[in-house]
Amino acid sequence: MMKYPFYIAVCDDEATDREQIRKMTEEVCRAEKIRAEIVCYGTAKDLLEEIQNGKEYAMLLLDVLMPAQDGMELARVLRDKKVETEIVFISCNREMALQGYEVAAARYLAKPLEMKKLTEAVRFCYGKLRNRKEILLPTDGHIRKIAPKDIYYIEIIGRKSRIMQETQEWDTSLSMKELEEILWGQGFIRCHQSFLVNFSHVKSFHTSSMELTDGRSVPVSKHRVKEVRQAFFDYMKN
Repeated sequence: MMKYPFYIAVCDDEATDREQIRKMTEEVCRAEKIRAEIVCYGTAKDLLEEIQNGKEYAMLLLDVLMPAQDGMELARVLRDKKVETEIVFISCNREMALQGYEVAAARYLAKPLEMKKLTEAVRFCYGKLRNRKEILLPTDGHIRKIAPKDIYYIEIIGRKSRIMQETQEWDTSLSMKELEEILWGQGFIRCHQSFLVNFSHVKSFHTSSMELTDGRSVPVSKHRVKEVRQAFFDYMKN
């Protein structure tokens, strides 16, 4: 299975339950070969504030019954704000399960949490993420959403990878190898040790470089020329 940055938030007011959910989720992701980043919250308020400040998660594991603001209320707020993250409720109150349909919850899991059902929920949410037209990348302490088609190329700058778009550029802490895995099968190729290019923005192929549709050019390593040229021709046929 292709590795993918899978950002998960666990929200439960009970510290023991919160840690158990985190550990079980970590174990599931490890078994499924999913590179995940899991962050825990003790209150729905703290999680909501993080999301409002730009933090994005692909999956939320929410306890339904919490003081002040419970998981169901948080989910309603997020849906009202058009936040499309996958929501999985976890609770010992089985009667609350039907309310999950109101907020398009992906799953409702009962406590005590069963590994088999958690695994199925993670697989489901991860599968939906991979099929989306946008990906999530870490940048400057936040998570940024971007459509692969909007990336012209990626260049290694120092210890970071710079995402180059039509009119803007920004850095992510992910390595070039990690980005290759994320963008695999979407028209990207490693044309140089320091460059990953999107063929959909390539205008022409030269001996040692490729010209992009906006006039910029990216280098092609000598030992990669044959491979990149063939991949470019194959891409143009499709």
